[in-house]
Amino acid sequence: MRRKPFQTEPSLVRSPLSRPWTRRRALTGLGAAVAGGALLVLGTRTARATATVAAPRTLKRFMTEAAGSADGSSWPNAMAIDQLGEAINTAEPGAAFLIGFDPADLRPVAFKETGIRIRASGTADRLIQLRAGLIGEDGGLAAPGDAELAPFFTSARPWSLALFAKKTGIPCYVAIERGASHLYLAGFRVDGTTGDGFIKFRAGKDAPATFANVRIAEIAARNVGRVIETDKNAALTDLIVEDCRVSGIVRGFARFRKISNSVLRNLDLDSANLDGGRRDVCQLIAVSAGDNLTFENVTLKNALNAQIKSDGKQGYVQGDGIVCERGTSNIVIRNCHGSGMGDGAFDLKSTNVTIEDSSTDACKFGIRIWSEGTNVIRRCTLRNPVTRGKNHGACIQVSGTAEVIDSQLQAGPGQAAISLQKLKNGNLPVVRMAGGAIQLDGDARLARSTEGGTLHLEGVAVNGELRTETLVLKPAEGGGDDTE
Repeated sequence: MRRKPFQTEPSLVRSPLSRPWTRRRALTGLGAAVAGGALLVLGTRTARATATVAAPRTLKRFMTEAAGSADGSSWPNAMAIDQLGEAINTAEPGAAFLIGFDPADLRPVAFKETGIRIRASGTADRLIQLRAGLIGEDGGLAAPGDAELAPFFTSARPWSLALFAKKTGIPCYVAIERGASHLYLAGFRVDGTTGDGFIKFRAGKDAPATFANVRIAEIAARNVGRVIETDKNAALTDLIVEDCRVSGIVRGFARFRKISNSVLRNLDLDSANLDGGRRDVCQLIAVSAGDNLTFENVTLKNALNAQIKSDGKQGYVQGDGIVCERGTSNIVIRNCHGSGMGDGAFDLKSTNVTIEDSSTDACKFGIRIWSEGTNVIRRCTLRNPVTRGKNHGACIQVSGTAEVIDSQLQAGPGQAAISLQKLKNGNLPVVRMAGGAIQLDGDARLARSTEGGTLHLEGVAVNGELRTETLVLKPAEGGGDDTE
């Protein structure tokens, strides 16, 4: 069924490729969501720092239903979205594909299976672009206004936390396959995904693939299992993910099995306390292996898994912000903020970690450092650790080595500023704190340990008293907890 032609853009009835001035005008609306101005997602204005993307060489438009001649040359002649998969996989570098939604008659795509498979690649200077948005008066894609909260893509099946646990959901909608690289995906507004995500990098067991130079931006989503997922044999390099806001997260915003030389920035991620239980633990950003990763201006909130055992007893409470496993190294976290975590805001088993100008509040552990290496915490504010289950909290927990420079730590009754946790086959942990201050309220402890460790203080104000000394902790000093 063909849709009645979209009538608000007479200047774009002809193909933009036949009239250079028209193409420039269309790209003004298209580029406004990328190169400047403000992005409005889920009713909130978000600052941007988006990388520039070159103007496309060709442009095709798609809507939920075909219109006019259905050649994609203009919105009155848009192609149907079910033609997009075939079109994008015959694309040349520099092609752009726009999915437009009429603001006066918004008809979301109700998906129940993978709708778009991307197998074509652009080049380093000519990305293949796939963007979604409201159709603007100038023919480009306009940023949504405060009242325009309806999703563009929604699950065709009912979505609830109870149904999520039954694993009866649907696969990702956008699948990037066969190592497709040099891509730009932006503007998707989504309601309802499974743990398979909305966008997934696919690679088979016998066909590992590397995806390079992919940029994902301006995702606004709610009620998600994940937004970005990767198969075990999918490796990513030079990925940029930016300017996204997601609320209501069960498993996480993104999971990467292997990723290097990549940046995640300007993200607002709120799990909203959706507790998937013992089998669906939330890690808002999870990285299994990789090198040279930067997280900047990321807000992480309210991931908490109560972990009630089958016998009804309380288990170890989970729920993390940024998690990097032992196969990771050279991690930079800058201007990131975590609050309300069941476990750690920043849980890092990486080698060589730098955390700067970041903060945590009301988490069991603000920062967890597991490895021995050059691990630096600089100019951070870590406050109000809380007990979860049987485990007392700490601003910082260290199992390897860490330097804490010019940072502010505050712990309340029953908690500790610093926890030293020796690993089974590891050395006793060592922390050096220089400058900054520690505020201990009530019976809060300066430090506690499981099996001992060393804390060096150099010009640190502890409850207003400037201290320079070395503390060698004994096993279980300060009421050490067994932690996972």
